[in-house]
Amino acid sequence: MEQILLSKYARKIFFFISSVIFILILFIRLLLVPKISVYLSQELINIFNTILDAILSTGISTVIIGSLAFWLTPRIVKKSQMDVINPKEIKDYLEKARDTDEYWFAGGTGRFTRSKTIPKLAADARFSNFSKKIVLILINPDNDGVCSSYVKYRNRIRSGIKKTWDYKELKKEIFATIVSAYSWEKEQPLLEVTIGLIDHYSMFRIDLSTKFLVITKEDTSEPALMCEKETFFFKSYLEDLRLSLSQSNILDKEVEGIPFNELSGEKIRKFITVLGLNISIMDDDDFNDIAELVKKGENPYGY
Repeated sequence: MEQILLSKYARKIFFFISSVIFILILFIRLLLVPKISVYLSQELINIFNTILDAILSTGISTVIIGSLAFWLTPRIVKKSQMDVINPKEIKDYLEKARDTDEYWFAGGTGRFTRSKTIPKLAADARFSNFSKKIVLILINPDNDGVCSSYVKYRNRIRSGIKKTWDYKELKKEIFATIVSAYSWEKEQPLLEVTIGLIDHYSMFRIDLSTKFLVITKEDTSEPALMCEKETFFFKSYLEDLRLSLSQSNILDKEVEGIPFNELSGEKIRKFITVLGLNISIMDDDDFNDIAELVKKGENPYGY
C-alpha cells in the first residue's frame, strides 16, 4: 500500500475505488439484503451479513491503518528514495519544477525545454526582478559519430514511428534550442543561460530544479523517476550534472542572441557561425526552418 500512496495520482484512484467498494457493500448490507430476506432462511441471511460486515470492517481498518502509517512516517524517510511517477503526473511535476531560481537540463535536443522551461524562467525573471539561471547540456551537433548514433537510436524507439529523423534534422533541433536560449537571454537580461555540448547521449532526460529532480524518457507513455531536494539521489545527480558540464564544450556566453522580432535564417546562420559550430551541411532552407522552430516554440510532448 505504501507504494500506492507515494504517488499522488495512484493515491486518488486508490481512495476513489476503495470508497466505491465500501459504499457498494453498505448498499448491499443495508438495502439489498433486507429486500431479499423474505426469500432466504434466517441462517443464510446471518451468514451473508457476517461476511459483508467482516469485509467492510477489515477493509476500512486496513485503509485507515495503512494511511496513518504513511502520513505518520517521518518525511525524511519517505524522501530517501527515488519515486516512480505515473505518466499522467509528469506534467504537474515539471510545472512545479519550473518555479525555481536555478534549473538544469541534460538530454538530447532540449525541445521541451525550449518550448516551456526557458520561456517560463524568462517571464519569472522579468516579473520578479530576480535573476534566474538555466543550464542546458545538449548533444554536440559537431560530433558526427554521436549524432548519427543518436538518430539511429531515436528512429528505433516507439516514439520515432511518428517522425523519422536524420542528421540534419537533429542539428536543426539543437541549433533551434541554442538560438532560442540566447534570444531569451537577450530579451530578459536577468536570465542567465549556460549551454554545454557533450560528446555522448543518453536515453534519459534530466530536469533538476531547486525543488526536485525528474528523470524522463522520450516516450511520454512511460513512467518517470523523481526525488526531492536534500536527498542522496538529488545531490548525486546535481554533482553529476556539474561534472558533465565541466567536460562539455561550453558555448561563448559573450555572444549576443538575436531578438525574437529580428529572427531570420540569415541572422541565425551568422549567429551559429560566430559560436564556432559547423554548418557545412546546412543550406538557406535549413536556417529558415530553424527560425520557424524558434518562433513557434511548439511543445513536442503535449504536457
